[in-house]
Amino acid sequence: MRGALRASPFLLSTALLIWSLNQSPFTRPFVEAAPAQIERSLQRAMARQVSADWLAAELGHALEARDLDRIETLVLVAEDHGLVPLREQQEEIEALRADSSGFWATTQNCALCMADIESCPSLALMGSCSIPFELTPLGDANALRRAGLAAWEGEPVDKLDVSLALVGLGATTAVVVTGGSSVTVKAGATVLRLARRMGTLTPSFMRTLARLSDISLRGDLILPYMRGSVPASRVVDTARLSGLGEVATDLSRVAANTSVTDTVRLMRHVDDTADARRLARVSEVTGPRTAAVFDLLGKQRVFRALVRLSDAAIAAAALIYLTLLQIFLYIAGRAGLALYRVAIRRLPR
Repeated sequence: MRGALRASPFLLSTALLIWSLNQSPFTRPFVEAAPAQIERSLQRAMARQVSADWLAAELGHALEARDLDRIETLVLVAEDHGLVPLREQQEEIEALRADSSGFWATTQNCALCMADIESCPSLALMGSCSIPFELTPLGDANALRRAGLAAWEGEPVDKLDVSLALVGLGATTAVVVTGGSSVTVKAGATVLRLARRMGTLTPSFMRTLARLSDISLRGDLILPYMRGSVPASRVVDTARLSGLGEVATDLSRVAANTSVTDTVRLMRHVDDTADARRLARVSEVTGPRTAAVFDLLGKQRVFRALVRLSDAAIAAAALIYLTLLQIFLYIAGRAGLALYRVAIRRLPR
């Protein structure tokens, strides 16, 4: 009875460990974190990073570069953590805002943005001057017009630009995998077109988009399609185009939670379609502060907050530790008892 009682903790731990390992807890040790867990993790990481000295240094660099977009991001982060810029920095910020928002400066810069979006001096101007046009069907039609003229003149056709324009227009229900509404992916397709023109797409994501845009495009039928004389299924392979629509859907969620301009900025953190889905999940938690969170913490730290160790993996690891600890304590106890007996025999009476 005494031996059975002594062995029962070890036998119970071993039995539980064997049962736990039979459930294969380490085949998928990480699972998706709940939104509340993601928010807590990101808040802790931000709190460790943000300080008055950090804010003063970062604002100093941004003011020196006259980067108003960066300054607005830093001010937003500071407000969330109860910090304010130094008085002299606040005066410089107000002066820079006044220079950038004056009537003549705004008019000139807005005209510059509408003519060439790549030359926009700030994301705010891009959002107020260029994006409203790009978000309308006219922006997609203009992209198709450029491609049709290129095909007519025998020049190479930009297949990716055409594919994104077709996704934005929602040419057929097969294009949009979410049910046929062009509204749900319009912002995402626009983001991809603008990010490509502004150079914020990563090389790896460009390769992914190039693969998704391999849609058997018939360049000679683009202009007839725009006139309504041929269906979209004759211009492109709509089944392949649906893959591009899925990516646009994820990015449209980001744009809905933040803004189109912020999403264009955030594209530099997207390397593949999985990153686009992760970015959409983060934006659902952080909302308008998504760009600030990425600027402050970086892509890897933000994406790590999306996963956590599964309960099964934690339990299995605890049982492994408990079983090994009991084996070690048993061996240590036996060795200590043997040493004690040797010492007792050698000591004088």
